[in-house]
Amino acid sequence: MRKVATVQSLVSALLILISQGAVTEPVFAQLKQAPPAVTTAPATAKPPTTDKDKKDDGILVVQESKPIVQTAKNWQTFTDYINIKQGQDTAPLTMTFNNGSATTLPFESMQIQLAGRMLGTEKNFKSRVMVMNMTGALGVGGTQLIIKAYGPQGATMSWQITTPKISVTSVAPKEVSPLDKITIVGKNFAKGALVQIGKQWARIIELKPTQLAVEVPADVEGGKQNVVVTQASVKSAPKELTIKAAPSVTGIDTLSAPPGQPVVLSGKGFSKTASDNIVTFNGTPASVTSASPTSISVIIPEIAYPQWDVQIKVKTNGQESKDSVKINVQQRVIENAGTPEQ
Repeated sequence: MRKVATVQSLVSALLILISQGAVTEPVFAQLKQAPPAVTTAPATAKPPTTDKDKKDDGILVVQESKPIVQTAKNWQTFTDYINIKQGQDTAPLTMTFNNGSATTLPFESMQIQLAGRMLGTEKNFKSRVMVMNMTGALGVGGTQLIIKAYGPQGATMSWQITTPKISVTSVAPKEVSPLDKITIVGKNFAKGALVQIGKQWARIIELKPTQLAVEVPADVEGGKQNVVVTQASVKSAPKELTIKAAPSVTGIDTLSAPPGQPVVLSGKGFSKTASDNIVTFNGTPASVTSASPTSISVIIPEIAYPQWDVQIKVKTNGQESKDSVKINVQQRVIENAGTPEQ
């Protein structure tokens, strides 16, 4: 009702103005024919696209220049440096020059030199772009780039060095032992690729653009480990691998104890799943009550005693320890407060 009253008031005011000659009839006719006011709220504008919204094009920018800008219409010399890191020098590299942009003018003439050698001139550009394969052409460190260019004031140029991104899609088999071979499947593998399993670097046996054959390091720790491929100083997303490495037994918290007494073994490469660890005392299995990668709690089995120098060995995920510790099985309990007896 308030809107209707408001419209009626406006019309009455216009009629008064017309009678006074302030508004002409044609203007009034246009006002009467105007469409009704929109009462719904305008659509909310979409937020600008962020980096997260952009689709990954599979290309990694190794280095790019700041815009090279002409300050006067004459020949000018611009000096820049291409800085390549270790590992990038053997990766596939592409260098792209852009002469001008959507909002700036291009240079009319130019000479581009890399380390004193001619790379190209304006004749090598197609649609203001020059693309060059630079694989193997750039060494580690800084390489001088000199651009001599002529053009109108405000003309711009820029360059960019890119390499294909590596990716790892699968690793097989999922469970391996040290010195076994694994196959890593992905894309954009090239000379200079590095493979790390856990904390150890692995030897690459065979390298193809979409596949790597790798030997598991002999000293890799057991359990769940990440496989990461590094190319051009950039790491791939990790893939998980289970290493069935032989455990190492280095100590025991008790030097002497009777059957049924709990003892704790220390070392490395144990499974945190108690049932994955088999502990024996002179070949007799013991009950494992708990475990972590560096310790195992067990109950001394019912064996004849007194016995001296009873050998304790551990087998984890089917891999037996090469070392062992010893305990005297007797009625007297003696805690190990010094160097573990082996």
